[in-house]
Amino acid sequence: MDDESMGCGGLLAKFPDECTVVVVAAGDETRSREFRSAMEVLGVERTRELNLPDGAVGADMPALVRQLDVICAQLRPDELYLPFPSLHQDHISVYEAGMRTARLSMSPEHWSAPSVLVYDVAVYDVNLYPSDLRWNTFEPLSEEQAERKARACRCYESEIPGENHPITAIKDLAAGLGRVRGVAYAEQYALVRHVR
Repeated sequence: MDDESMGCGGLLAKFPDECTVVVVAAGDETRSREFRSAMEVLGVERTRELNLPDGAVGADMPALVRQLDVICAQLRPDELYLPFPSLHQDHISVYEAGMRTARLSMSPEHWSAPSVLVYDVAVYDVNLYPSDLRWNTFEPLSEEQAERKARACRCYESEIPGENHPITAIKDLAAGLGRVRGVAYAEQYALVRHVR
């Protein structure tokens, strides 16, 4: 919990009625309450919680992939957003399980999202994780959407260790990304696949 707000909170604020947020790791009551508050700030009503052990969501990778397969088959999303794998074991597991869920399949029940993107989680130095992923897709945000993203991130009070944490500068980060792209605010994504 909190990665969705940091990584694609602006996108969620921009298209809340078109999004479903899937939380893979179980959170305690505090984190669950913070998640619900963040979703309210972003306007997202549809969520799914898998409640897998925090820090070990990939312990049973086939089961995780099956759960994501079922959700994708039910929702049939046009776009699937996954966390950058980074150095966090749960991010790596969710990324890998999501990529397996995005596979093409001969099964008529399976749904393969036409577009797969990876979102940036600003608290991790992505340069430390070897990857061919490149930030090549940018979502322009309005000031109101960037502010809602920042407010959603601030809902995770238990996750913010102090003033120098990147989450406290999330709107500034969006402004910096926007400026180099010719818009007021932006989020960055790595496009993995896009079928039109």
